Amino acid sequence: MWRGRLAPRRVLDLVEHLPSGSALATALGGDPAERGWDLHAHLLAHAIDAAHHTAWAVAQAHSQKAVPPPKPIPRPGSRPRSADPLDLSQHPLAQPLPERFRSAPS
Repeated sequence: MWRGRLAPRRVLDLVEHLPSGSALATALGGDPAERGWDLHAHLLAHAIDAAHHTAWAVAQAHSQKAVPPPKPIPRPGSRPRSADPLDLSQHPLAQPLPERFRSAPS
């Protein structure tokens, strides 16, 4: 029952046992893309992918035509990132660099 007080030791106990995908863990240096993806979410995604793959294998075995393989559930970090984090080439307001700025000064 809440009484309006929380001892510092109790706060420390609560914070130490927060899940790795919590907002606090993300704010303290965790990967924002991993937020909400704890061990259980990853295991569930793998189980669903395995079930889809099994259903595909059965369908492929009993079909006369090729059946397209299932697409895996997207996971955090599965999207390819550009090598340059400041790559703004896909920005809607991006314009080509003028020729005078492309060569190094001599």
